Amino acid sequence: MSELDEKYAPVMEHLDELRTRLIRCALALLLGMCVCFALFQQQLTDIVMGPFMALDQEMIYTQFAEGFLFQLKIALLGGVVVASPIIIWQIMRFILPALYSNEKRVFLLMTFFGIVLFVGGVCFGYFLVLEPIMQTLIRLAGTDLTPMITANSYMSFVLGFLIPFGLVFEIPMVVYFLTTVGVITPDMLTKNRKYVLLVVLIIAAMLTPPDIVSQLCMAAPMLFLYEVGIQISRFVYKRKMKKQAKQEAREAKKNNV
Repeated sequence: MSELDEKYAPVMEHLDELRTRLIRCALALLLGMCVCFALFQQQLTDIVMGPFMALDQEMIYTQFAEGFLFQLKIALLGGVVVASPIIIWQIMRFILPALYSNEKRVFLLMTFFGIVLFVGGVCFGYFLVLEPIMQTLIRLAGTDLTPMITANSYMSFVLGFLIPFGLVFEIPMVVYFLTTVGVITPDMLTKNRKYVLLVVLIIAAMLTPPDIVSQLCMAAPMLFLYEVGIQISRFVYKRKMKKQAKQEAREAKKNNV
């Protein structure tokens, strides 16, 4: 083996392992999708359609394949949920060997709380915000217009609404990580609050459907979670400063001895 081959051999091994992990994730997702489509399709459809059925409206489709693709998208969502343990495990098996023991603990904790926060954000949007938002949008359209919601537009609206909610709920975790590594401080977050307000409004406009009601419903939790993030940052920063002060005191004591 040449020197160049020896140099790039570890890289190729990692790429081969990554390919193997990705193939396993794809197979798990495909299997989960097939299981959901064969066994739980009606239950999943009832869950997805729940907020819409409460509006007392009829859903239509305008293309031959649209109804079938709607069912496939529902099965895909269910497949993601079913296959998520395998997907997460494959990701961990790829990343954990490269981490030290203390980094592994932090990674596992952040992964766990990240999943919990994402699911919490999706559930918050589904149970508390989605139906009122749709009712408000239909009411604001007035009585001169008749709503004719297609299956494709409804699915796009739901995904475009709930997934950003899950991502937004990751703000406390991101703040915790950035404070831990020293990128941000609580004073920095407090001083830049007014700029964050502008950024939040822009992000809400980008992540939600193009209506002011959805954007405000997205912006309000983001601002609340930002304030929660400030408190988390203060807690982490104080603990970090105490640990640093103790370490400096021990080093000073050693130097005096």
